[in-house]
Amino acid sequence: MKRRAVVMQGITFGAAALIFGLLALPWPVMAADGGRQIVSGPYSLTIRAGGENNSEAAGADGRVDYFSRILNVHLFGTYDFLNSGRGAGEIDNKRYGAGLALSHTYPGKANAFVGTSFVRELGENFGHAYIGGKFKLTDYALLSATYGFGFGQVKEIRKLTSKFVAAESADWGKVGVVLVNRDGWKANAYYYLTDPGDLKISGVEGELSYPVLDFLTVGVTGSSDLTKKTDVERNWRGFLFLTYAYGNQKGSPIDVALDKNSPVEYPRVVRRAVRTAGSTLAVSPTNVSAVGCSTDTVTFTASGGTPPYTWS
Repeated sequence: MKRRAVVMQGITFGAAALIFGLLALPWPVMAADGGRQIVSGPYSLTIRAGGENNSEAAGADGRVDYFSRILNVHLFGTYDFLNSGRGAGEIDNKRYGAGLALSHTYPGKANAFVGTSFVRELGENFGHAYIGGKFKLTDYALLSATYGFGFGQVKEIRKLTSKFVAAESADWGKVGVVLVNRDGWKANAYYYLTDPGDLKISGVEGELSYPVLDFLTVGVTGSSDLTKKTDVERNWRGFLFLTYAYGNQKGSPIDVALDKNSPVEYPRVVRRAVRTAGSTLAVSPTNVSAVGCSTDTVTFTASGGTPPYTWS
């Protein structure tokens, strides 16, 4: 399993290195006609497979995008088929979630959006709200930034072992660039900071994709925490994906990236591994004789550890 984890981490960091290498290339300026037209929806389905947190993972993501001159509506959902990481405290991490985002596009210039979503993992619900925007720097480059606000209480997930997990939806922020050429190649890279006010866990995420057909896109995506805090699990993930888009919405690659690139965001769940203190069992009275006992009652008092207590 350790060997497999090392391989998957290598894929993730290799993809990140490729993306950052592409960022340094002299990308050509798009022609005035906007180049190739690709299908953007309104419906799209993504199938992905790879690794996450030292385990195989596979899942599906769907979205519906309704565009208008005033307000764009984005509905989205996700579901993981396999355990996406054993996680701290050996917790099963199957998950699913959904969300809603609203955005407004300033044609050919910028896009601003707000959204909210939830995920259910570790047997608990985690939610957040977020706000962000994109600005068109050139005919092939966008600047993007997003900030999310986690809400809800810290969740305590227990197992029948000496470990448990304290998990919460944290605040987070990210900033990055998106590069798109007229043929449809797209590369993006982001720097993120989880819980900027407390933990300040930094990391990078990125994606490289290409529409092999006007309605079918293949790519690789990944992310990894760069810093680690005591008792907080370090997260990484890497996926190959295939996206099928269908409907009568079409556009140039740069315009599709401007309208649809960022509104989908899910909560950043921070998990803390905690080892509970050992339990003790006191007997009263302490001088009970095994034979000829004259005491009517023997009291057992347990303390420490994680209740409820059982003994035989």
